[in-house]
Amino acid sequence: MKQIVTSALYLFTLFVVSKYVFDPANLYYELKWLDIPMHIMGGFGVASLTSAILSYRGIRISFTKLLIAYTVVALLWEVYEYVQDLSSYQDWNGWIDTVADYINGLVGTLVAYLLLRK
Repeated sequence: MKQIVTSALYLFTLFVVSKYVFDPANLYYELKWLDIPMHIMGGFGVASLTSAILSYRGIRISFTKLLIAYTVVALLWEVYEYVQDLSSYQDWNGWIDTVADYINGLVGTLVAYLLLRK
């Protein structure tokens, strides 16, 4: 249970820093590279939380399960980013940015899998 709470707090902290520190300061537009580590850390967090939940429930962890969980969360996150970009900036970063974000998060998911597998 401790791993679930820790992973959830990690993801919540990433969201809060992104929404209430980076966004208001327009850091994602000032520092184009900032998006990369945030998506890697997000992918890591989603995989960690998924892994913790699966372990707690006694379900074997596999990369496929982590990949499915990450893909669902990444899809929801990219829709959130799309709506936020259109409502705040009347612009969208495009498909290349979306695919790059997914790949960066996938890197974080893979790292988490390699570190957390048993």
